[in-house]
Amino acid sequence: MPTKFSGKFKSAIFIILIIILGLSIYFNSLGGDFIWDDAGLVKDNIYIRNWSGLPQVFTKNIWAGCKEGSSVYRPLQMVTYIADYSLWKLDVRGYHFSNILLHLAAALALYWLVNLLFNQRILALFSSLLFISHPVQVEAVSYISGRADSLVTIFILVSFIFYLKFLQTKKITAWVMACFSFILALLSRENALILPALLILYHYAFKKKLETKPFWPLLGITGGYIILRLVFINTIFLDTPITTSFFARLPGFFVAITNYIRILFLPSHLHMEYGNILFSYLSPKAISGLAIILLLLICIFRSKDSNRLIFFFLCWFMIALLPSSNLYPINSYMAEHWLYLPSIGFFIILGKLFTFLYEKDKFKYMALSLFICLLGVYSYLTIKQNIYWRAELPFYKRTLEYSPGSARAHNNLGVLYSKLGNKNEALKEYLKALALNPGFGYAYRNLGDIYCDLGNNAQGIKMYLKAIQIDPQHAQTYYNLGNAYHNLGEKDKSIEMTKKCIQIDPVHIEALNNLASDYAEMNNIDAAIRLWKKCLELDSDFTVAHFNLSVFYFLRKEYALALEHCDRLITLGALVDARFLEELKPFRNKK
Repeated sequence: MPTKFSGKFKSAIFIILIIILGLSIYFNSLGGDFIWDDAGLVKDNIYIRNWSGLPQVFTKNIWAGCKEGSSVYRPLQMVTYIADYSLWKLDVRGYHFSNILLHLAAALALYWLVNLLFNQRILALFSSLLFISHPVQVEAVSYISGRADSLVTIFILVSFIFYLKFLQTKKITAWVMACFSFILALLSRENALILPALLILYHYAFKKKLETKPFWPLLGITGGYIILRLVFINTIFLDTPITTSFFARLPGFFVAITNYIRILFLPSHLHMEYGNILFSYLSPKAISGLAIILLLLICIFRSKDSNRLIFFFLCWFMIALLPSSNLYPINSYMAEHWLYLPSIGFFIILGKLFTFLYEKDKFKYMALSLFICLLGVYSYLTIKQNIYWRAELPFYKRTLEYSPGSARAHNNLGVLYSKLGNKNEALKEYLKALALNPGFGYAYRNLGDIYCDLGNNAQGIKMYLKAIQIDPQHAQTYYNLGNAYHNLGEKDKSIEMTKKCIQIDPVHIEALNNLASDYAEMNNIDAAIRLWKKCLELDSDFTVAHFNLSVFYFLRKEYALALEHCDRLITLGALVDARFLEELKPFRNKK
């Protein structure tokens, strides 16, 4: 009994150490801003603003709430944003805090799995501390939109844990939890599809008989997920256009392997946006990457019988990398946050090395000293890397230092300059983006916005029309084009474009509001009111609709309804004209 208590006490201490380290090194990330995709997935996403957005979150792609098309389906990630918004609205510190908690949960799940697999608390501790502190994880933690990696890792690990518990106990509750966690993993990120392969690998590596009967439900869940994607977003693949062959992309995979291994051992010069670059087979990094893969395969083959831990986790590393290998085209040949799940294999093998030395009496203090030094270096670099993600302007400038050929980074920097009121600099960045990628529809749309902001609506319309030629199904472009036509007094074209926007995106709240205003100008008040009410169904805090409804209900002498929307405006903190309040005052007592 004392031994058992001692083991639990040690685990409690180790868990506290993991939590303290994680909180300490990511504390400075709390001051970070919304960056890169955070604007679309969080700040401008209408579906996360209340829990009524759940049906849309589960039936649409993750970009639908900010009026963008995509084939990325990660509803659980969006659910976490709804939870965040319900707690702290758009206070960015709350979202960063949630990311830190998810990273801690992933590290604790790793501790649990390693301890369950090998019954070695020191190995579990070393592996988890290395995992939580390594600076390569910053992109998944300090970047709010990167939380899909933490989520999928948590649920893959938890599913794996309960699968092992089921094998040990045959308890149906453990099996249900394994299946449920697998479902949550799939709803977090599509690379969860590798879990069945990892489980089969476990049986092979540790010579455990695979029972097919309990394994079939996992395959059924996989099939159900594929059907779900086909039903709601019409594809099981990401929507990156296939413009290159497999053999043209293959050297990029070798280069990525070289970079990944270098980052794991020497985590310096970390940055966002590596780009979708094609490499030559004769590139030094491609050659070294091929050599590394061959070396890994040799190690895998030689350790198959002699060292099951090394065999299993080297295979884990390779299998977990495959979904983001760009062998099937995706949006980049590599990304640091794609190492989040695969790196577990590296950290457990490295943790095993330190554990081996630690358990030798003559090397114990040397191993502990080296481990603490390495942990200190990782922690320092992580704290330093968090600064990279704190503010948009230095983030984009530093990203472009490493990736000057990134059209997307130039475009996003242009968007930031535009927000800061520096239209000329924004114009330069959009033109640079188009010079790098003449088919970049977003840059044409943003150019149109700049020209319209500068009063050149005719030139803005030309840019919008070019954007539509590239992507004729982009609702926002039609909305902006409608505004440009309105500014030129071409009312019919403005209404036509606004209707086209709504046809593509029936829940485009700004377009619905504009069309309602057009109907009101044409004295079609009933149609206008219907549209403003629809706006409020989409966003109950949409102040423009509340204001217009209060005014038009007042004009129609429906004073109770006018007061209702006026009071809602006041509750939301919107400014209401004092004269209008005075006119409503006599009817308030009659309400």
